[in-house]
Amino acid sequence: MKTETTAPSRAEIVDEVSRWTVGTGIVAVALFPLALPILILTLVAVLPLVVPLLAVVLVAGALALPLMLLRKLGHSVTGIRSRRRRRRSAEPAPQPATGH
Repeated sequence: MKTETTAPSRAEIVDEVSRWTVGTGIVAVALFPLALPILILTLVAVLPLVVPLLAVVLVAGALALPLMLLRKLGHSVTGIRSRRRRRRSAEPAPQPATGH
């Protein structure tokens, strides 16, 4: 029994790719009119899932915003105090060794 494998010719490959391309095009053209209704139905179906998530995000943002503002104001106030303290207690900078 002979088991020879022959590689397909370039013409056979082009022919097969052409068949698959034509088949895909036929299916795409047949399904194209359904694309917009499917997208709309998907959005309507996902909407009840998105609304509670949006509510949770808004509540979290409403809670986080004042906290972030308070922290920022606190850091700026304490930063001013600590800068004033550092200037008063800091020693003068040494003169450069090169005399410039």
